[in-house]
Amino acid sequence: MIRRLARTGAVLATASLLLTACSGADDAEPKAAPTKHPVFDQKLDRQMFLALRQTQKAGSASFTQTLTLETKKGKAVQTLEGRLDFAKNSGDANIRWKVPEKYSDAAKDAILGRAPGRSNADATGHFLVDGQDITYRAGSSDYWLRYGYGDYDAGRKTLDQLRGTEAPVGGTLLEGLGGAEAKSRQGANYRAEVDSEPLWEMLPGEISEQLTSEMYTPGVTRSTKVPLTVSLDRQGRVTHVRADLSRMLGKKGSVFSDATSLTMELTLSGHGGSKPAGRADGDRVLDAGKTVRSIHEVGPGHCVDFSTGQRDAELVADVSCTGPHDGRVLAHASYGGRAYPGKAAAKSQASQACDRAYRRVSDSWTSDSAKKDSYWYMWSGEHAWQQAGKGRTTCYVVTAKGAA
Repeated sequence: MIRRLARTGAVLATASLLLTACSGADDAEPKAAPTKHPVFDQKLDRQMFLALRQTQKAGSASFTQTLTLETKKGKAVQTLEGRLDFAKNSGDANIRWKVPEKYSDAAKDAILGRAPGRSNADATGHFLVDGQDITYRAGSSDYWLRYGYGDYDAGRKTLDQLRGTEAPVGGTLLEGLGGAEAKSRQGANYRAEVDSEPLWEMLPGEISEQLTSEMYTPGVTRSTKVPLTVSLDRQGRVTHVRADLSRMLGKKGSVFSDATSLTMELTLSGHGGSKPAGRADGDRVLDAGKTVRSIHEVGPGHCVDFSTGQRDAELVADVSCTGPHDGRVLAHASYGGRAYPGKAAAKSQASQACDRAYRRVSDSWTSDSAKKDSYWYMWSGEHAWQQAGKGRTTCYVVTAKGAA
């Protein structure tokens, strides 16, 4: 009995040692730390930047953005919608404006731009953006204009705004989001703010000129802060952003002096599963570098379209007269090295030159004019006159067909 108990005790002691050894081995293994969320578990002041990066890592997304200017005469709304391919740095978008008829001509000009003889430029357009080109088609055109680097003036805040820095397509609220600072968070919803400068820069040139940004006020070193609301999905990707730019209203002498609010709202969907950006290859594509030029450089008898995407009244597309077109150039007149005579005299000289030209040209050049015995003309202003060392006038008719 005693021996048996002794053996049992030895066995139990051995088992105890084995159990102790096993327990010690388990404790020695490091426990896996819980995985931190790439956005929500980071510092609050970095979460907007990280959300933008998560959105880009998705590879693609579809988007819709509205810019709404509300005045006492109604709401003007720009809708921009399309697809973003972050992985290939390409995108496409349709753009359209709805502007109340009650708006002043000056307000319409600032929003839509001018089209000589046709009141305002197209309210709709389409564009494709990739790493090399911007391909644009006006809503009234049956062809695309492909712009490469150097084919447009990047300083005019027109076509260059279509190319983004944070997304392939420019002009969306993704452009300012990387610099936004979250102030509070409730779940996946945030209240944040961002300097007005990046938002001011991405607005169409004529609109931004009618707004104010403290950054450009002498002696002021800060810009206006724009409040944002931002929503993310479970992966921390942006799904919705709303910006209230109303603080940028109120510029003295603005054509939007009766404006009561200005807002932008962006919605993203289909992260990682959106279709690739569209292509223009199946449609007629013209080389903008060979097609778009100043109307003063278009030969007499040639036909033109006014919608080039550059919001410059003097720039036209030189197109065939056998197809739809917006106008036909009749003649040019030059005033040599004469000094600028003043606005009234320059206009009078242009009118007289074009009156003579209209009476001389072939009836075939004026037969499709939108209005019988009516012609239009452009002439050099003081700056252009001095820059070129001479004044010039171009005479043309506006056609009834348009470019549709």
